[in-house]
Amino acid sequence: MRNRAVKRAGLVLLALLVSLTVTACRDKQASDRDTGRNDTDILLRNPDVPGIHPDRIELRLLSFHTGREFEFWQWLAKRYAEEHPNVDIKVDFISSDTYFSDNRLMASFASGHGPDIFFVSPGTIRRFEAAGILQPFTPYFTQEIRDDFYDSALESVTIDGDIYAVPIETELLGLYYNRDMFESRGLQPPKTWQEMKDAASALKSDNVSGLTLETFKSVYQSFNWLPFLWQTGSDLMTEDGRSAGLNGPEATEMFAFFRGMIDEGLLNLHPSRPTTDIGILASGETAMQVSGTWNIRMLETIYADRSIGVVPLPAPEGGQHMTIAGGWKIGVNHYGKNTEEAIKFVMWAFAQRQDIPLKWVSEVKFAYPPRKSVMEAGGELYLKGLRNVFTKQIFGTERQEPQYPAEIGSVFNNALQRLLYNRAQPEDLVAEIRTGIDRFLSEIEK
Repeated sequence: MRNRAVKRAGLVLLALLVSLTVTACRDKQASDRDTGRNDTDILLRNPDVPGIHPDRIELRLLSFHTGREFEFWQWLAKRYAEEHPNVDIKVDFISSDTYFSDNRLMASFASGHGPDIFFVSPGTIRRFEAAGILQPFTPYFTQEIRDDFYDSALESVTIDGDIYAVPIETELLGLYYNRDMFESRGLQPPKTWQEMKDAASALKSDNVSGLTLETFKSVYQSFNWLPFLWQTGSDLMTEDGRSAGLNGPEATEMFAFFRGMIDEGLLNLHPSRPTTDIGILASGETAMQVSGTWNIRMLETIYADRSIGVVPLPAPEGGQHMTIAGGWKIGVNHYGKNTEEAIKFVMWAFAQRQDIPLKWVSEVKFAYPPRKSVMEAGGELYLKGLRNVFTKQIFGTERQEPQYPAEIGSVFNNALQRLLYNRAQPEDLVAEIRTGIDRFLSEIEK
């Protein structure tokens, strides 16, 4: 009963978002035209527009991917149409800023214009599920299919026993660094926080920052910072999920360390491009960058002439090396007109075949597959170049990105913004997070 009530409340919220974001949509249209892209028009595409032929099924897949990755989805749509002549899949693009942090995507579902197929992460899946937007895949996951997925991958898309999306990748974070800069100063890649700070201090200049990690308030910001919090033995919530987990002296350790980094001007507080882009490091803007496996392909192709290395995320002295495992999952719109066909497409591509998932994680980009059979099929592909560091030193130290409610993530992000830009002190931030989380948990228990 409570879940249905939550979902009804979520739908009411989405309806409100439609009206609240109309003005923002109009304001954004002018800037969208300047870049040759109109996210508002894409999101509000009329779902009733007939297809090429009245007997054909039309599905909309919404993607924020660019370059080779966006081309992959276009190729996949054509590949599916070849085997299923009655289905047309339209691949639409909107900016990552809109996809990650703009209410317009959520509002598009409430207005009946949401895509049939879209991407979710552990950081967003509960938001969509609570609003009733995600169609469960559970009936399509036979025991054989379940057994092929790693348990952690299925856990990342399971809520109250139902599977709400199909995992397509497992992405890990590492610390990339400029080898030439390090060698010029006789520095070794850092293993500890202090070594990372010392390297940042030695390599920082007027034109080069010491370290870049996410500063923009978003789900990806939590993804970037959580491993450093976990390395101290602390966490945002207790294991039973009933209260805030920031207790004891270790709770302030991460905030205190980065408070010092910021005060000494060692962090890149205003990166020139999204921090998911390894070009920040490759262009010489920073000496080190926290980023993920997805950038390996860029370093093997576009930036093949740059001397870039990668190591596990540094840990506090005496602490445990740890990273975070994330990656996108594909969901289907519960309110779409062709829900069953949309699910068939997703299952066909990423739950039943090996060739398509392997192409995605090895040729288009580099990530680890969430399926055992695809992992085995990849073989030596995971040992090539910098991939070897992830496979031999980082893979196996990961913890899954948690399915925190959006409110929990927002409390953490707000504290990080105050750490970065308001000179807030560690003790105050920990108290702020603890209070915010406990308040939210007490409200949902009412």
